[in-house]
Parts: sequence; C-alpha cells; structure tokens
Amino acid sequence: MEEIIKKCLPTYDVLSKIGEGVYGSVFHVKDNLKERAVKVVPIMVERSISFRTQQELDSKISHDFYAVQEYYGKIKGDGVIEIHDFHLMDKRVSKQEAKAYLIILMEFCPENLSDHVIDHYPLSPRQAKNLMWELSGILNRLSNRTKDAFIVKDLKPSNLLINKDEKLLIGDLGGLQRLHSISTAAKAQFTPNWSAPELIINSETANIPSLLFSYGLVCYFIWYGTLPYDKKDFTERTRLIRDNGLIFSRSDMPYYIQGMIEKCLKFDPNQRPENFDEIIRILNGDKRPIIDDPLLSAGSKSPGSKSTRIRITGSNSKQPTSAKSFKRENIVDNAVERQQRDSKSPFERHQIGDAWLEPVTGMEFRWVPSGTFRMGPGNWDTDGKNDESPEHTVYIDGFWMGKYLVTQANWKKVMTNTFWKKIRLYTCNPSWFKMGPAYPVEQISWDETREFIQKLISFNKNKYNFRLPSEAEWEYAARSCGQHQKYAGGQDLDALAWYSANSGMATQPVGTKLPNTLGLYDMSGNVYEWCLDAYNASAYKQHKKNNPLITGEGAKRVIRGGSWSNSSHEMRSTYRASVNQDFKENYLGFRLVMTSVNRKKFNE
Repeated sequence: MEEIIKKCLPTYDVLSKIGEGVYGSVFHVKDNLKERAVKVVPIMVERSISFRTQQELDSKISHDFYAVQEYYGKIKGDGVIEIHDFHLMDKRVSKQEAKAYLIILMEFCPENLSDHVIDHYPLSPRQAKNLMWELSGILNRLSNRTKDAFIVKDLKPSNLLINKDEKLLIGDLGGLQRLHSISTAAKAQFTPNWSAPELIINSETANIPSLLFSYGLVCYFIWYGTLPYDKKDFTERTRLIRDNGLIFSRSDMPYYIQGMIEKCLKFDPNQRPENFDEIIRILNGDKRPIIDDPLLSAGSKSPGSKSTRIRITGSNSKQPTSAKSFKRENIVDNAVERQQRDSKSPFERHQIGDAWLEPVTGMEFRWVPSGTFRMGPGNWDTDGKNDESPEHTVYIDGFWMGKYLVTQANWKKVMTNTFWKKIRLYTCNPSWFKMGPAYPVEQISWDETREFIQKLISFNKNKYNFRLPSEAEWEYAARSCGQHQKYAGGQDLDALAWYSANSGMATQPVGTKLPNTLGLYDMSGNVYEWCLDAYNASAYKQHKKNNPLITGEGAKRVIRGGSWSNSSHEMRSTYRASVNQDFKENYLGFRLVMTSVNRKKFNE
C-alpha cells in the first residue's frame, strides 16, 4: 500500500503505519510543508446479476468513489476529521471483478482519545468535562438533524482522535451511518465492550439510545481510564452495572456528572436520556457563568427583572461580562473552584451568585442576601390555601443555602461511621430510590436530619452553624429573594421541576432541571424538604417581622416544595404542608443552610 501512496502522492514521504481496520489502513505522511494522514481503502466489486458486464463493473467502482465524496460532504464539519482530497488509484477491471484503491488524504491527528487518557491519567476535572462536552456536541450535531441524521455505530476511545489544536474528532468515518438506513447487515459493525446490551443480547438495530449508552461508557473511561468492572467480560460487566450500579471513586467528580453517566448506562433504553440535547443541558446547566432570570428562561420575563452573575469567592475569581463570553474552555475545574472558594472566609461580604464549598463533603452553598419580602401568595398567585394567608412583610438576614438537595452520596459520606451506625442502627443509604449518588436522599425523618447536621458540624470542628432552613427562609430563597415566582424560578413548571407529570414517578438526579435566580436547584419538586418550623395553620398571623420561626416540640413540622409524586398545585413556592417529625417517606428529603457561629441562632 505504501507503493500506492507514493504513486498517488509523490511529494509525500510515508513515515509510519498508524493503524488498520475493517475499512483499510492509515499511514502518517509528510512533505516539506505539512503532515497528513492517508487512508488506503481497497474497493472490489464481483460480477453478479446486477453487474454482468465489464462496463457495469467499471461504473460501479466509479459510483462508489463518488458516493464516498458525497457522504463526506454530508458529515463534514465540527468534530469530524477534515479530508483534503480523494483519489481513485489502480483501477483494474476484468470479466469477473473490478478492483481499485480509494486514497483519502486527511488531517493528521497525533493521538487518539484512548492513548490521551491513559498517557495523561488522571485528567483534571476541567479536561474531563471539556472532552465530555465536546463529544456530546459532535454527536448531537450529527444525530439531531431532521434530514441526513447520522449515528456513530462504533463509538469508542480508539476511534476518537485529538488533533494538533487539541480538538476532539471522530476519526472512524466508516462507522458513521444514516439513522434511517441502518440495516441488519450493518449490525455487526461495532465493538461489544463499548456497545449497548440490547445490540449484543437482542441483536437490535443501533439507534440514539444505544449511542447514549456508548457515550456513557466513553465518559466513564475519560474519568477513570478504564471501563466499569474492566476485569469482567461483557456479560458479567453488563449484569454488574445493571444490578450494582457504577463505582465512582474520584472525589473531584461532580455528582451531576455521575448521575448523568448512570442514566446513560441504564439497562432499559427507555430510562436513558432522551437525546444529546438533554446531555448538553446537564453539562452546560451546572456551569453557566451567568444565571439568566428564570422568568425570562421560562418564557415570561417580568418588567424590570435582572440577570444574576455567579461570582466564585476568592482573590483569583473572574467574572464574565455576558453569557456570550462564556466558552467551553472557561468551565471551572472543581479543584480550582475549591481553592478559590476557600481562599476567603465564607462570612465576608457577599453578593448574589457567590458560592461556598463545604470542606468535608464538597456540598456547594449559594449566598442568599438579606432582604424584606411579602411572604405568602398575593394577587400574583390566586391558588393559595387558608394556611398561606395573610400575606405579610418579613425581613430575612442573609445566609448560605445548599445549591442542591442533600444527596445519597452526601448522606453516606457523613453517616457512614462504624460507631455511629452501631448506635443508631443506620443502613448506609436509607433511600427507597437507590439509583445513584446524585439522587436526593429520602426516607429521612426530621430528627434524623438533626443527627446528620450535628455530625457535619462536628466534622467541621464547630466552625460553621448548619441547620434546616426556617419556613420563611425557605420561601424567600425559593422565590429568588421574594420575587413573584409561582414556582421556584418562574412559571414554566416542566423546565423547573420534577413532579408527577414528568418524573416517571421516581426521584431524579439533583440539578437536572433549571435553577432559580439564586442558582438553587429543585426547590420545586423532586422531593419535599424539611423546614425548621413547627406547623401552625395560623402561623402567618403570629410571625414576627424579623426572621420569624414557629417553635414547638413533638409537633408536626413544615415541609415545602412538593415532590416527584405531587401535582402542579403542590409545586407552588408558597404551598405549605406538614407531617409528624418522625415521619419517613420516599418523597421527603432535606436541604441545609449555613450561618456564622457568631450569628444569633434560632431558638431550636
């Protein structure tokens, strides 16, 4: 084949053979000015009823040559290796067959993703997230088209290349095929270890859900340099993923990414993400440098509303000037975030968008500034109940609130202690929906939240005052400092919350819907949240103006926010509910607030 290359491209020297696959061999070549890669693909057509004459055999070879060029014209663009030229060489036609070589001159990529991950292991969180983001964009561009949608049938790290500009590219063009034309004959063109179980076990046709499964495996490889349960064969690996879930041993891997990968690797294709738009929303949604007003995001921006910028506290933090200025490479590495956020005391001056990371579990908190608001539904929400009135003015001191619900991973990290488990007879994870570390912990009583809090305070050597939010604090934060937001973040409930109409009747990973203006997720829906207050139907007539709290022992406690099992009515940011403080159910979890130990505490 090197002789064919020299004959076709006489100015190039062949340096080495890069690889060999089903469709041909690839060589590294170079002339006086540039480096290139050359793929040599043998083409052969045998005589048949369809191609009886030498002329028909000759025409078929030419047709295939032009079809390859037309095919590339449809897939070329961002994320696909660039082809500089096509040549047809050494065409020979006999009575029995026609042969030729297709020569493809393309850009040279110094490494593939597999070598890149292994040679640079471990990749930083920033590098890993950037690669995931790039790959999802490429696959979305190819598959999310009404006309000429393509799918990558053999998605694996060795088929993904990294060029000299460090951009990720699909290098196996033969593995790309139109979605509507994938046939039974094409089913075998994949690698079992990187394929969805339904392709191997049930011989199903490749589609978007199977591609999402392969994407999840590639993402896991990016973080760990190996497949899940890599020492097992395909059958055992598939069973372990299905029955035991995934093992995430990296402490710097964000929970929302863990949850996304777990969802991609669901055994049932119907439980995977809908498409790559959903993947991109998850990857982008957690790291936007500007949180737009959710009223605008939900399609109903109110007059005079403003967008809120996220500022990472610390001397090295940078604040973009507009959403358009956000680039993929500006996604912040978790380790950098930790260093920046911890470089200042969390009790210095703050503004909306500031973030603080709790040192033991890595739980992220967002600043809720002090302010006055009208608590309860006014004429902007006409669905209020009797116990939500009268609307009244309340002043709230500033505090830090958990960006997410407390997750199963958070719970296990704090509560997994031999002595503690022996005393309290805890299981490692009390949740009913044990579907991954990024899912909210549930089936937790009000009393058990206090035990979690006490232990977290102890782990932090009493530096911080963690507690449940008061009911007034919860509503003030859910409504983005008291805005007229029917749901926590705006009016578009489906964009903001997991509830009975869209949850699949189960909890979902935290942070996968839109946040409110303060950057707080799931304050409407997913699971109800415990509040500090004892429930009183006439509480709003008894509230003090400053930081009101209704106290009481052994009473019912307030829960807020609605859950995966509730209707839209319970999702309202002013809706009040209550249960006994020893009550546990799979729709009830909690979220923390944090204040300075020097600040006067609520009388708990």
